[in-house]
Amino acid sequence: MKHNILLTIAALLFLSSAANADGVSPYLPLKTDPLFELELERLATITDLPVLTKPYHAATVNSYLSKVKDSHPKLYGRINSYLKRYKKHKGITHYQATLAHSSKENYPLANQRSQEFDSGASVSINSFYQANNHLIINGGGTFREGNGFVPNNTFASFGWDVFQVDLGYREHWLSPFQEAAVLLSTQAEPILNATVSNVTPISDWNIKYEMSVGILSESKKIRYQDKLTTGKPGFMSMHLSFQPFDNWTLGANRTYMFGGGGRSVDLSDVWNAIIDPVNSDNCGGAGTDLQDCNQEFGNQIASITSKINFSLFDQPISFNYEFAGEDTRDHKNYRLGNLAESYGFFFPYLTEDITLNLEYTKFHEAWYVHHIYGDGYANEGHKMGHWWGDIKEPSDPGRGNATNVRVVYEYSPDIVFNLSYRGGKFEDAQTLEKTTSQEVELAITHHRNKHFYEFNITSGEDKYGDSYVRTAVTVRW
Repeated sequence: MKHNILLTIAALLFLSSAANADGVSPYLPLKTDPLFELELERLATITDLPVLTKPYHAATVNSYLSKVKDSHPKLYGRINSYLKRYKKHKGITHYQATLAHSSKENYPLANQRSQEFDSGASVSINSFYQANNHLIINGGGTFREGNGFVPNNTFASFGWDVFQVDLGYREHWLSPFQEAAVLLSTQAEPILNATVSNVTPISDWNIKYEMSVGILSESKKIRYQDKLTTGKPGFMSMHLSFQPFDNWTLGANRTYMFGGGGRSVDLSDVWNAIIDPVNSDNCGGAGTDLQDCNQEFGNQIASITSKINFSLFDQPISFNYEFAGEDTRDHKNYRLGNLAESYGFFFPYLTEDITLNLEYTKFHEAWYVHHIYGDGYANEGHKMGHWWGDIKEPSDPGRGNATNVRVVYEYSPDIVFNLSYRGGKFEDAQTLEKTTSQEVELAITHHRNKHFYEFNITSGEDKYGDSYVRTAVTVRW
């Protein structure tokens, strides 16, 4: 097993050297600058960007930007202007300060790295230093009142464009969807991890890969030999995608939560989990030769993602789809069980001034809970996937669904209205009682003197019927 891994890494390194590969690339914002990230999604749809994960590499985006220079000059100008922040040897690429007030406590904001509604103030900054073409040091993070400091942009990148290595708190978003990711998102704080990925798509199929290994926060609820033990589980993610046609990108993802507490794991266990998920992620199944439950590897989730770009009456549209499984079905390695299905349509220019994004996810059972890990699929107390999992009962394996609607209206070049709706439905696995949550958020942004001034108001009702309101004022550059 060890020899196989070493040979694979060596082959990739040789490939990169033989191809005279270019250097590494910095990453563009992820859930920190909503208006610029919207421009990136517009570009991705119009140019058939062959990427199903985030954050985007700046070099990848820059290589596709020229395709819209004549057809969408405003879009080209905005992205090109922002990319100038990265075309230096060092600099600050983002800073933001927010003051907020909320009537609700201990309730998570969607996709904001464990930040909660009652966090009254927050400050974030991102910076980088590029020593040479093959080494970038990124520094920064977010400080939130009540939540402390989160180093979500502190990591080093080195290598080549076909084999970039990131060490530190590099974030991952394993989905083509914009408002939520079922497997891995920014809902929880990032973990300390090592990641390998390629900046430049490989071959005419535009192959992209990404793999990470890290350590989760400490948990006191790791079951081993019928006892609860304390430890830090390991975490691994894998992604592979390709583009069979110019407008269609297909991908596959897997995440692994393993070990921790009294559970020991070696490289052979990791390899077996990759090639034989049934016998690694299950135990004691009737009529099968499954292992003893104390030897179970951990918790795996897998998904298949798809993004199709097309035009209807000269209107560019993206159709996104994700088919995910929290387990296998009938103990078959090739069949996903306990499903979650996501559908989405993105209209980058519903009109010249209006953008519309629609997303819907239906969860079957047992999502974000596990019999080994009492805290569930979580890091620092928050679920690592869809925001829906963070507002349901933590240990309830019940069903449900989630809806996201986002409308952006560019009233003028300097004033933008951003209206979002998030709705969740939940069914208790024991009582079958059905509850709902709803949330509406309006952000009004004014651009002036290279800064963005934003007023935000969020109003909603949680699954218990309690209403809440949050207001916030933000200054961003």
